[in-house]
Amino acid sequence: MEKHLTVTVLTENSPTDGLLNEHGLSLLIQRDETRVLLDFGQSDAFAQNAEKLGLDLRLVDLAVLSHAHYDHADGMDAFFLANSHAPLHLGAACAENCWSTKGGTADAHYIGIKPGLLATFASRLVPVPADRTTTIAPGIHLVPHTTPGLATLGRQAGMFLLQGDAWLPDSFAHEVTLVIETADAPLAPLAIFSSCSHAGLPTTVDEVKVAFPNRSIAAYVGGLHLAHSTDDEVRAVAHAVKGGGIAHLYTGHCTGDRALKLLAAELPGNIRALHPGLAFNV
Repeated sequence: MEKHLTVTVLTENSPTDGLLNEHGLSLLIQRDETRVLLDFGQSDAFAQNAEKLGLDLRLVDLAVLSHAHYDHADGMDAFFLANSHAPLHLGAACAENCWSTKGGTADAHYIGIKPGLLATFASRLVPVPADRTTTIAPGIHLVPHTTPGLATLGRQAGMFLLQGDAWLPDSFAHEVTLVIETADAPLAPLAIFSSCSHAGLPTTVDEVKVAFPNRSIAAYVGGLHLAHSTDDEVRAVAHAVKGGGIAHLYTGHCTGDRALKLLAAELPGNIRALHPGLAFNV
């Protein structure tokens, strides 16, 4: 079965010679002739790196925002400056209202999209429903979280939404999973892109398997939000990778260095760390 999918990391946390890095993530994905930009990091670092790598953002056909946090969204103005036509698909629940009580302080601090960005670029935004899978191009899909009770995880993570005067634990309804079929064939293997995996890798994989029954998973790509997790919690994710039949795990960003090392020990030969400039085929 011929593969049609390539991925290039435009920006990520890891220092890389000759390229910019920052706390954030941006991936350029090409399936056949369709070019998809997943997330923008928190600045124009992804755009500067794209230029250094000889990648033309003007050729991007569509963009996806994985969720409504600054380290994935705040570079979007740099993308719209470079690209005049690509629509940006995002969860219908995306808003400028995400806060956190973690990060070394008990006081709530803003972690959401830069205020005003969504209004400024409203004409380029394409909200996708929160209750069903949406196909945005041939072989390219967005899967929302449909698992009940995710607000419990939001509360545990210290993540909240400010809606009017109410503080609500984040249920991550603004987060979408990008799922790409790796070939044009019946029951082709899938590549799962979950930039921060706030619902957890096991839940994300289960939701994808419900949306796409009887599919194997060629790769899971993105952060795993394990930087503050226990060793047992990290091992549980490794067990889910094995049990879910995930052929390759590409991770970084919010996974954390300690968790990354433990995952590498648990999944020898099955894991690769993301860094700016990394390019791979799925």
